[in-house]
Amino acid sequence: MLIAIAGLLAVVTFVLLFRLLWLNVRPLRSSTIITVIAALLIISLAVLAASGRLSWIAALGAAIFPFLRRGLGLLRYLPWLQQLFARHQRGRSNGGQQNGRGRPDPAKGAMTRERAIEILGLGNHPSKEEVIAAHRRLIQKLHPDRGGSTYLAQQLNEARKVLLQEH
Repeated sequence: MLIAIAGLLAVVTFVLLFRLLWLNVRPLRSSTIITVIAALLIISLAVLAASGRLSWIAALGAAIFPFLRRGLGLLRYLPWLQQLFARHQRGRSNGGQQNGRGRPDPAKGAMTRERAIEILGLGNHPSKEEVIAAHRRLIQKLHPDRGGSTYLAQQLNEARKVLLQEH
C-alpha cells in the first residue's frame, strides 16, 4: 500500500516538474495553481491513507455528497435570484416612486381625482353611495383572493379613498 502511494507521489511530482520547468510553453497561471492544488490534495490523501485516517474522510464525503448534489441542482435558480435582487435594488434606487413594476405606487399619493373616477368607472360628480357601490362591485371581481392582482386591488382602494375624502 505504502509503495503504491509513494509511486503515485513520484509520478505527480514528475509531471509537475516536467510541466513547470522543462516545457517551452509557459502554462497559464490559473492552470499552474490548479495543478499545484491537485498535487497537494493527492499528497494529503496519501498521508491520510498511510496514517489510517482516510476512512473518516471517506465517511464525511459520503455524508456530504447528497447535500452537494442537491445544492448543485439549486444553482439553476441563481439567475432568477439575481433578477429578483436587481428588481429590489431598482425599487430602492428611484426613491420608492415605483413599486418595482414600472407603475406609480398608489401609496405615494400619485392618484388624482380624474384617475380615481376613471378607475371606478363613474361619472364626473359621483355621490358617496355610487363610489362605495362601484368599489364593492369591482373589488369583488379583482381581489387577490379571487384571482385578481394586488396592484389592481390597491388602485381600487386608493381611488375609493381619494373620492371619499371630498365628501
